[in-house]
Amino acid sequence: MARKKKKKRVKNEVVHINPYPDMDGDFAYIAGYTPGGAPYGVRWEDVGIDSELPFEEKVWLYMDQMKDRADTLPVDDVEELPFD
Repeated sequence: MARKKKKKRVKNEVVHINPYPDMDGDFAYIAGYTPGGAPYGVRWEDVGIDSELPFEEKVWLYMDQMKDRADTLPVDDVEELPFD
């Protein structure tokens, strides 16, 4: 009977999955991890976003910045592609 209770408890447990695995509360972009497991990359402050904001708001602001930058990048339509 104890086994049945354990299964029920696990079944009702909420699992939080980060939809942005290359971001966290400290980093706007995690470039990698040190051998000891510490992340390194671009911090929220580096991209002009207050690190004290809630994570969801930081992500929204960062994505909005990236969208604006993508709209302003020049695209050369006449460049030849190196393959057929």
